[in-house]
This record gives sequence, C-alpha cells and structure tokens, in this order.
Amino acid sequence: MTPRLPSEGTRATRLKVVTFNTWKCDGDYALRLEAMCQQMKALQADVVALQETFATFDGTTDTARVLARSLGMQLHTAPARRKMRRFQGEWVDSFSSLTVLSRLPIRSGEQMELPSTVPDGGRLAQFCSLEVDGKSVLLINAHLSHLPQSEGGGALRAQQLRTLLDQSAQMPQHDLTLLCGDFNAAMDSAELSPFMRPPWALLDAFAQAGGAEKFTYRTPEGQGLNLDHILCVPSCSHMAVDYLDASVALNAPMQPPDVLPSDHVGVCVTFSLG
Repeated sequence: MTPRLPSEGTRATRLKVVTFNTWKCDGDYALRLEAMCQQMKALQADVVALQETFATFDGTTDTARVLARSLGMQLHTAPARRKMRRFQGEWVDSFSSLTVLSRLPIRSGEQMELPSTVPDGGRLAQFCSLEVDGKSVLLINAHLSHLPQSEGGGALRAQQLRTLLDQSAQMPQHDLTLLCGDFNAAMDSAELSPFMRPPWALLDAFAQAGGAEKFTYRTPEGQGLNLDHILCVPSCSHMAVDYLDASVALNAPMQPPDVLPSDHVGVCVTFSLG
C-alpha cells in the first residue's frame, strides 16, 4: 500500500514509534547498553516499546531506567518473569520486563496476565494510554510465547494475542490503538495470520508504510526471521492514520569491538495522525 500524506488544511501530528527486544542481560551487557543509548538517541523516537528489559530485584541494575534517563523520556514498566539469572559472573534475582518509554504524557498504564504454561514461563501484556497533541493513543506492548510449534507454541501465541485484543476492545476507545512487540512469529504464520482478517483485521504498519521485507532476528544457523512487529488495531481506533515511513533500527555494531545492541533489531514506523 502506498503511504498517504495528510490532507491539506488538516493539522496532522507525527508520531514515531519503535519496538525493540533488549535481550535481558545476555552478551556484553554494559557495551550493549551503551550502544542502545547511542542509537536510540539518534532515532529521536516519540515512543519506544521494549521487551526483555533487565532489572535486578534490588534495583542496582535497570536497563529501562538507564535508557529513560539517557533519552529524557518517561517510562512505565510492567515487571515480569522474575527468576535467577547469570549476570556479571553471579546469579541474581531479576526481572525480564515490558517497558514503554515516551516523550509524550503517559496518562495511564496497566498490565494483564496472558495465558501461559510452565515451560512458557509466564507472559504479560502492557497497556499505556498516551496523549499526543490532544489525541489519544493506546499502546499495547507484548512478548508472546517463545515455545516452538512442536511444544504447543503456535496455539499459545494465538491464545495470548486473542486475550490481549479482547481486553483492548473492553477499554475506552482511543483515537489510535497500536500493538507492538516481539511475537516470536511472523504475521503470516499459521497462528497469527487469522488476526490479519476480520473481525480484527490488524494492519502491519511497517508494510503499510512501504517497508521492504525485514528480518528482526537471526537463528544460530543464520536464518532470518520476522518476529517483531508494530500493528494498527483499526477496530479499536476511530481516527484516520497515515503511514509515513518505516525502517529497521538499532542494528549497527558498536565500533569497536563490533558489539550489537541486541540479538534482535528494532522496528521503527512514523505515523501521521490527522
């Protein structure tokens, strides 16, 4: 679909949204965090939906707070997946959470548990209501099950997505509702493709903005997968939106020593709210 530009005579509001999985505390955490700060500053996003934001239970290390402070953004975090993790040579009590960073006022924030299993480890969805030049945006941030199809992951991802969409339909309607996150599957997969059709008819904002085929994660074997998405939820929106630009981001190695910000790359879409 060719992106539409705002009509003459209307006062449009640009909104730049990024979704990014921060990879907990894995790899060279300190250098990765530095790379995240540098590359997120360059993006100048209005809203960033983060998954796997690492934080120790005692609060001495907190990815989301470092990023928020570096970027001068507000934050809302939904603490999730508390467990012992290996960090800097020690086992630490920690979280792998969902976080929304915003330059815009966060009017409210809440979370809900999604269907999960013991192997899946527990999942949440995060709902943040934002104000953009007098317009309301509901941002839903999610990290769906990582389990493979052979372990029931496909059915579980579909159940999780259906649950959070049902919840969004019960919330006060916003001018625009966006769903972001790491879905651990492509939107044309067997489990998620039904949501691209009525009654939900989700729209892939990256594709709507003219983005080319993307890969947001590479397996150890080198296979590129499209796991991370920014979607528009038309049934929960009542304002026309234009899709201006789309790109992958947060994918440049830090020089030196060639450390990437994460094992995922970010997805960035710029909207115009008319």
